[in-house]
Amino acid sequence: MALESVLGRVNIVGIGATRQGKLPEYSADDIAVLAFREALRDSGLQKSDIDGLLVQRSYGDAGDIKEIGHRLGLEPVVGDSVGHHGEAVHKAAMLVASGMCKYVAVVYGTNQRTNRNRFGRNVYHMGGNFDEVYGLSNPGATAAFNYRRRMADFGATEEQLGAIAVAQSKGASLNPLAVYRDALTIDEYMDQRYVIAPLRIVDFCMVSDGGFAMIFTSPERARDLPKPGPTIVGMGAQASFLELDHPRAMYHPSQLPNAKMLWDNTDVKHEDVDALYVQDAYTPNVFSALENYGFCEFGTAHEWAQGGRIELGGELPVNVHGGQNRFSYMVGWHNTYDAVTQLRNEAMERERQVPDANTIMVTVSTGHWQSTWSMIYRNER
Repeated sequence: MALESVLGRVNIVGIGATRQGKLPEYSADDIAVLAFREALRDSGLQKSDIDGLLVQRSYGDAGDIKEIGHRLGLEPVVGDSVGHHGEAVHKAAMLVASGMCKYVAVVYGTNQRTNRNRFGRNVYHMGGNFDEVYGLSNPGATAAFNYRRRMADFGATEEQLGAIAVAQSKGASLNPLAVYRDALTIDEYMDQRYVIAPLRIVDFCMVSDGGFAMIFTSPERARDLPKPGPTIVGMGAQASFLELDHPRAMYHPSQLPNAKMLWDNTDVKHEDVDALYVQDAYTPNVFSALENYGFCEFGTAHEWAQGGRIELGGELPVNVHGGQNRFSYMVGWHNTYDAVTQLRNEAMERERQVPDANTIMVTVSTGHWQSTWSMIYRNER
């Protein structure tokens, strides 16, 4: 299926979110069901309309497609598990564009905070080509290496890294769904304790309970619904298995071919993008994305992002929901949710609304140097 046969042929017509933070009264599957209900209500569809269901498994072995499908009482044409939010969006788009499904729901729910799921392990990366003896038993260590390398290669400073946490904290302070809503100053950032130097605790995602869901259909069907939603006008992807063996391992190398696919197959230009969402399990990820997707030159993002440039009201607002270190750790699902919210002009706190938002880019990843996906959403009506 050619990419051009997908782009411009799929809309997001329903979004749903649960509370974020700690939800001990619910299981992960409960949360997924609640998110689906919210997306269905938002779309104006009936449950019987849904003929495609994609569910991402969550930590703690929850999110089994058979269990979620049974609990929702669905008998879809296609029901499948996915490994990540980017994969869910791409597969949903292809199912709709091919005509195999009319309305595809994608769903994620987790109670990883309540369960106290741990992310460190003896062999963290897929290839298992190094382990804890080298100090890389937790994904946070790879992010610390990333920024330490940037400091060595380009003279980046810890204060420059703090611009990301400060900007995202300002967005979170205006986001009623955000778990941590205190806005930070750069001095307050510098006073935070290290977890893995040079990264401080506010550079790390904060593990959360919560759920999100979206519903996809064709633009033609979307016109008859209450909220026709934005259209997918750009998609890129790249798997990556070399990990540390890649010569640019510290700078998210899979984003480069991903970016080429994205920009080569859309009429959107960088200057058209009104806001950018980056899956920022760790704040240095934002600098890598700014460079790899072409918003600034390689090796300059730590300088380019200063002076409020990535804040609300700046040249390119980034993660205006607060990011994963302030809003919620939802492995990318929160990015599409908030992008659609912004494109509908529905930010609950009006100060958080990106003015005249028409085109938004979202990028998500499975790990520091592993697979990546990207999407561009645009209001076409």
